[in-house]
Amino acid sequence: MKSLQSLTQIRDIDDLNDNRTQSSHATIVSIQEAESIVASLQEFPVDAIGCSPFMKMYGYDMERLSQQAHICAMRQDGDEYVVESILTHRKLGVLIKTLLAIEAWRTLVLFAERKEVASDDGGSSSSTSSYDEEKEDEKDIILTTGITLAERLAENKSSLRCAFILHVETSICSLINLILFRKENVEEMDNDCCVALVDYCARQMASLAIPIKDNPMVQRQRYIGAVEEKARYIQNRSILDEIRDNLLDSEFKTAVVATSVARYLCEHIDILPISAQTRILDTHDYLQMMVPLIDEPPWTRRRRISNDKGEIIVWEKLFDNHEWRKVAPNELLQITKYEAQCWIAVFYLTCGSVCRQRYGLNVYRKEHLLRLRKYLNEVMVEQLPVLTDVMRYMDELALMNVPEMSTGQGSTLLMQQVDKLRDDILRNQNWKQLAEKQYRTIFSKTTDAEDEDIRLLGSLYDDEFFGTFLDNDGDSPLENKVLPLPVTMITLSSGSIEDVYNLTPAGDEEIVMHTAQGELKRMKLKLHCPRDEPFLFGKELSLKAIISVNQIEKYKTLSLDTCLSEDIKKTQWIQMGRTEEDGYALQLSFKLDSTTHLFELRQAFLSQPL
Repeated sequence: MKSLQSLTQIRDIDDLNDNRTQSSHATIVSIQEAESIVASLQEFPVDAIGCSPFMKMYGYDMERLSQQAHICAMRQDGDEYVVESILTHRKLGVLIKTLLAIEAWRTLVLFAERKEVASDDGGSSSSTSSYDEEKEDEKDIILTTGITLAERLAENKSSLRCAFILHVETSICSLINLILFRKENVEEMDNDCCVALVDYCARQMASLAIPIKDNPMVQRQRYIGAVEEKARYIQNRSILDEIRDNLLDSEFKTAVVATSVARYLCEHIDILPISAQTRILDTHDYLQMMVPLIDEPPWTRRRRISNDKGEIIVWEKLFDNHEWRKVAPNELLQITKYEAQCWIAVFYLTCGSVCRQRYGLNVYRKEHLLRLRKYLNEVMVEQLPVLTDVMRYMDELALMNVPEMSTGQGSTLLMQQVDKLRDDILRNQNWKQLAEKQYRTIFSKTTDAEDEDIRLLGSLYDDEFFGTFLDNDGDSPLENKVLPLPVTMITLSSGSIEDVYNLTPAGDEEIVMHTAQGELKRMKLKLHCPRDEPFLFGKELSLKAIISVNQIEKYKTLSLDTCLSEDIKKTQWIQMGRTEEDGYALQLSFKLDSTTHLFELRQAFLSQPL
């Protein structure tokens, strides 16, 4: 790997960025810029995860590439230039290696105990030396032990950098999932990458299949509590709790996406190398791993909600963008995308010619697999016709006599390839020392409030293109169309509670108002809450709104500190900015919850001069 100072600099293509808003399709990354970014992609070792070059390359540029790749795929016009660039420059292996490095950092470094040290020079050190050139001081004096990297991040108030690192793993996994959609793309993976990806997906699916009583990751998704309980928890939780919550949320999202990746590996198993086929069918036994994911699906949950009529039970399922939505009891048999991935994988593993020839059935596998038969009915088959073949296979399997034990190999001697990529990452590592070095050289140098890398990553969510992908010809496959301008991101803080809302135009209607200052254009904004339910805030509010205009470089920031009245039971309005001075006036309405005596953001309107 090249030193971090020699990483290829990504050139800015301002003229292309200026023209992208004028194209017939909204574009985040142009073809030329995508080529430049992909050509610069490089793998990072575990001890470099989280450094500034990593955050710029994977936290910022890779996120934009991933979003653009998904936009191109949804357009269905065949121009998937991001995926083509990755394959042309042979960067799929780089993505897989980086994915494994982040996984190792997440599982072995973040909560690895570290030694707190102080050097004999009073702790002073030169800030001009590069990351690669910084060496551990031989005269360091050990003071205390048993402190994890996550605890030190909490003390230093550096939770956001950790959250973005965790998000990178999900983003890369999602991009790999998109790439593997086409069979010819799977053929681009070499033998080592295939084995590494098969093992990675197996680890993620295993984390989903752990019984819920021993699985805090799934517990956090299942047992979320009422709005009041969530508000109290958010208000009282420590920064360390926030890091743990981000870790659990990221692990769940990544595991769900990895299940989809596993489906494509099963679908294209006939072109995978024999070593990868062996790990799918024998070592990890993907077919048996799908059984608990269908039997106890982690993407379905039941909640008890109290209202005026008493306590009711609400069913929810996980939909696109990892969004939990309420599902009526009579619609529970409707298959979601995540549920379909497991069933399609079962189809290829039971009905594919390669799998039937190589998969060794025995009594345990037969009994375990037949647990799925009760879910196969007419409603399921109507939604996924391929399940007809699975149903026939199950019926035939029920009548078959199988041996007590069988591996499908025909020999007691079994040789298989190891996961060389992961083995290279884990070999000769002292995780406690690595965590200590990372804290001293990366995380201890800045806090979230002063971190320039975090500001760069935050600018991604100021960009109107992330919320306003439009097809000007009216043929866009995106269901939720919104106006392209303006887009507002507002941060609300009340005590220790902080939440971020994205506001986009709610429709095409604009009201023209005649005032003493002239004509104003007023539009209603739609609130996009990042969580299942909006947060509730106290009466003391600190607000900051960023209004994007045309390009992310051109934006307006409005700030306001205010206090809402608890005596007023009706909706209360506040205004940020003045049209004659700031060019914008943002009006927000808050409603008091009589039970919790907290306020909820309900409506938003934006006015600007014509």
